Amino acid sequence: MAASSSSSVQSRPHNQVFVNFRGELRKTFVSHLEKALKTDGINVFIDENSPRGKDITTLFDRIEESKIALPIFSNHYTDSHWCLDELEKIKECVDSGKLVAIPIFYKVEVADVKNLKGVFGDKFWELVRNYKGDCKGAKTDKWIGALGVVTKKFGIVLTETSKESEEIDNIVARVIEALSGISIEREREIPIDNHDAGDEETAECASDAPLPPFGIETRLKQLEEKINSYTDRTFKLGLVGMPGIGKTTLTEKLYENCKGKFVRQAFLPDVRELSKSGMMDGSILRRELLRNEDVIQEVVNMKPESLKTHLLLNKSLVILDNVTSKKQMEVLLGNGDWIKKGSLIIITTSDRSVIEGEVDDIYEVHRLSARDSLQCFSHYAFGVVNPVGNFMNISKEFSEYAKGNPFALKILGGELNGQNKAHWEETLRRLAQSSNKTIQDFLKISYNELSQLQKDVFLDVACFFRSGDEYYVRCLVESDLKALASKFLINISGGRVEMHDLLYTFGKKLASALASPKELPSEGWCRLSLNHNELDALKKAAGDVSVRGIFLDMSEMKEEVSLHECTFKKMRNLWYLKLYSSHCHRQGKADCKLNFPDGIQLPLEEIRYLYWLKFPLTKLPEAFDPKNLSDLNLPYSEIEGVWDGVKETPKLKWVDLSYSSKLSNLSGLLNAESLQRLNLEGCTSLKELPKGMQHMQSLVFLNMRGCTSLRVLPNINLISMKTLILTNCSILRTFKLISNNLENLHLDGTAITQLPTNMWKLQRLIVLNLKDCEKLEAVPKCLGKLKALQELVLSGCSKLSTFPVPIEKMKSLQILLLDGTDFSTLKVEDIPELRRSMNGISSLQRLCLSRNDTITNLQDDISLLCHLKLLDLKFCKNLISIPLLPPNLEILDAHGCDKLKTVATPLAILKHMEKVHSKFIFTNCNSLEQAAKNSITTYAQRKSQLDARRCYKEGHASEALFITSFPGSEVPSWFDHRMIGPTLNLKFPPHWCDNRLSTIVLCAVVSFQDEINSFSVECTCEFTNELGTCTRFSCILGGGWIEPRKIDSDHVFIGYTSCSHITNHVEGSQGHQKCVPTTASIKFKVIDGSGEIMNCGLSLVYEEPNHVVIEGDSNGTSSGRDLSVVESTVSSATRFLSVVLRNTTKLRSSGSVLFLVLSAFSLVLLVQFVVQQSRRLRLLSQSWSRVSFLFLDSRHACII
Repeated sequence: MAASSSSSVQSRPHNQVFVNFRGELRKTFVSHLEKALKTDGINVFIDENSPRGKDITTLFDRIEESKIALPIFSNHYTDSHWCLDELEKIKECVDSGKLVAIPIFYKVEVADVKNLKGVFGDKFWELVRNYKGDCKGAKTDKWIGALGVVTKKFGIVLTETSKESEEIDNIVARVIEALSGISIEREREIPIDNHDAGDEETAECASDAPLPPFGIETRLKQLEEKINSYTDRTFKLGLVGMPGIGKTTLTEKLYENCKGKFVRQAFLPDVRELSKSGMMDGSILRRELLRNEDVIQEVVNMKPESLKTHLLLNKSLVILDNVTSKKQMEVLLGNGDWIKKGSLIIITTSDRSVIEGEVDDIYEVHRLSARDSLQCFSHYAFGVVNPVGNFMNISKEFSEYAKGNPFALKILGGELNGQNKAHWEETLRRLAQSSNKTIQDFLKISYNELSQLQKDVFLDVACFFRSGDEYYVRCLVESDLKALASKFLINISGGRVEMHDLLYTFGKKLASALASPKELPSEGWCRLSLNHNELDALKKAAGDVSVRGIFLDMSEMKEEVSLHECTFKKMRNLWYLKLYSSHCHRQGKADCKLNFPDGIQLPLEEIRYLYWLKFPLTKLPEAFDPKNLSDLNLPYSEIEGVWDGVKETPKLKWVDLSYSSKLSNLSGLLNAESLQRLNLEGCTSLKELPKGMQHMQSLVFLNMRGCTSLRVLPNINLISMKTLILTNCSILRTFKLISNNLENLHLDGTAITQLPTNMWKLQRLIVLNLKDCEKLEAVPKCLGKLKALQELVLSGCSKLSTFPVPIEKMKSLQILLLDGTDFSTLKVEDIPELRRSMNGISSLQRLCLSRNDTITNLQDDISLLCHLKLLDLKFCKNLISIPLLPPNLEILDAHGCDKLKTVATPLAILKHMEKVHSKFIFTNCNSLEQAAKNSITTYAQRKSQLDARRCYKEGHASEALFITSFPGSEVPSWFDHRMIGPTLNLKFPPHWCDNRLSTIVLCAVVSFQDEINSFSVECTCEFTNELGTCTRFSCILGGGWIEPRKIDSDHVFIGYTSCSHITNHVEGSQGHQKCVPTTASIKFKVIDGSGEIMNCGLSLVYEEPNHVVIEGDSNGTSSGRDLSVVESTVSSATRFLSVVLRNTTKLRSSGSVLFLVLSAFSLVLLVQFVVQQSRRLRLLSQSWSRVSFLFLDSRHACII
């Protein structure tokens, strides 16, 4: 992804956000996120090239310049070490306090990322195995460390059911909140660790400085804005937040600021304790309001109506702190009829449900920012706002542990004050296991106010289900989570159940204190989270009726352990049992080393969750009772059937039997009418599904990937099913619809020969994947009726010879992949459905026709695909020419089109694209004519000039606007500066860098030896002026492909980059003339691949008056409307000429004189039409340059 970087010694970007992500999200989620951030005025860096070059230092510069990092973890994140290298740098900057990281978990389990499990973990360990760099072990440790640190940050989770638009709004809000806590100019530099200081140095208070605000001023301003908007009536405001977050401190400050505006004021601290004392009644608040008046002694005896009348004389300021029930408010405030209009009532609570419906507005007090947290901690630990001596890094760890909770920061900082570093390190180690005693006692106050059910749910989440899916956790604990969320003991974000680290360690510690075996569960349930060293605890728990959950990590077990068959027999209250491996179980490191020589007795009537990796029996024991079971997870097991017979499973929603290679019978699940997800991936002995599955009307997801024995699907209709995966069911020859509501259908790698004719029923289908269906000979015409279809994949369908689909009705189609199909009897350009549908499928964004040997030409109407962004023509070995291309095309890949000779002139209509940067690849196009190369570079130059100014405004100044490559051994002759080798050293004349300079063109000729993978050419430019200051930038000129490619000969790589960053740097400097760069050093190098720079070149492109690509006058004012009219005119003219040419082809071939007449006549009409429009817009000279291209393009048909 590392495309480019730019830096100037005199300027830095403000509020920059760096997005770290895997390339498959670039065109979807990341592009939407980028747009949303920019809409809110946030400068965001999105790396545009994938994959990346070897030198990542330019990207590291961007990370260091940024203030916020958004690492987006997806399933393919760990495919490449580049994402992890960036993450390693992000961690480094986070550790140094220079960066705030907000992790985003995109359709990947948070636990998989944290524990390197699932697909995410599989790919990580595969990457580690294949890593070829130095110090493999050290590098792996750094990656794991970075993942460990960043994933601990409070992040945002997107699931398959998340609404991406809403989550993007949440992300933008989080970024804005984080930026608001970071001052643009740092108030003072945080000192670097003093490595010379000894470990015995103590953290002593340096001064008696007053407590700094730590972000309170921003919060006060927000509160006062709310209050000022309600001056015309009595305003009730609720302040909510987790315990210790600073609600009382904030209200005390607000009280001091507001009390001068009211005649009567009352601040009642800790209403909870007042209520528990039994001394609270309505008169307490009234006496407090009247404490400064002569009538205070008469309040007790005053009649209610008289007291009410007296109180209504003046406005009041009332603050009720730490309210825990609605009843407390009722006692203190009554019905509020004694409160004068215009009064202000503020109520603080740690339970949102207490004030919902009782106040006019609610303000949630959020955690402190990373900077404020560190300063707050330092204030109590050192007496200054920055760590001293060699305590910097460890101070950050304490600050991170507290997660912005001021109370915890105060307690930790105070207890560490005056202690040596060894004591600090020991304290930090203990905190990883259990919370600080003072903090624990403080949190236990809130815990003790919970009902028994709420306590159980809180401890279940802390011990077993942190970061779990909200719906999933709610089903397992069988309780609504809103009560705990309203009390801020858990946080539900992005559909995930999260928990503050303080509460997490508190909950774990509390659960461990209750973990001693008991005769009865009335003392509290026992929850065991064990590793290989704690098996004795499992043995001791045998027969313990109070055991509620057991999670045993077997990953580090070295030897087999035998357990008694009755180990679980008497655990009749066991809800959760998980025997798992935190290592990737696909690597064979996670063999189940628990043996039950005499079998297993599992009469678990209360079991809700059963996860047993490599379950050793052929079926679950007969006494196993699944009536309360919600999730059955037995991956890589030895089972042949789930259990004997059919059992009642009214609550069963999730079943995962993946890679149970002996599984052949699913009849035991026929009563699972609530089942929602069934994963049978890799069950290679399963031949069929039972017909009784018809009753599974809640089933949404069925995965049978790699079920290589599956022969047939039953005649059933599952009305809820949305996703069906039959990938690599290699002997499945016939596909039947088993649901009319499918949204995702994966039939890739099956042996089907045709699709059913009732496919038209799938009106909700979004993805249809038929990749590598090598026996598929035809697709039904009714596919054209699938109006919701967005992605149609026919790649590798080598026998597919017909395409009767009228796709003009597929208004939603965005991706059409036809690579590797066999159009042996007809040519793509002759398919009437495709030709007729160009207007109908204008939504198409990606079209793949690669590896098709029958394509010789593309149809002219392809230019009408106005939203097409990627056109893949790789290895179309008989392709001869490319016509006029769509205006928004970002990537054209024609690699290996060996017979390609010509391209249209112009190559595409010039138009402002949705995205600025473009890449047109013509590698190994060895027959490409010089005229075609000229057309490519001419279009690239004009397109770059058109986008240069816009590119700079949008923050992409140094990134290549246009990249292209084609065979050649010399730098094109039109380059102003050429040199043998990889380096150019230039001296420029005066005034070379004026406001007419629009783009800089860079060129490198590369010689190749072997097959290459992620090849890229990087150019680093350094411009120096007379004052000695310089402006630098780097950009990528070519490469960036994913699959290995062999380049047959020397190739020319050209990149067009905006120079606005240089001109702006000059214009913004004092001493304008001296700041104009006069010398330049241009260095090219091959990164992440084998190749040698043979020649290089540079050329400067200036805007010319009356040139078509100029948008606006000499002062830079826009005339985009006029230009767009001309573009529309020329586009119409182009289509008109295309029609004429098609209709005259036959006449020309017959040698008819009529052909010449029609050609001349059509040309005259075309010229008259464009000239007439151009005169009307006073843009004749600009338009003529385009028309001339049309003449060149049609010269073969218009010779007179």
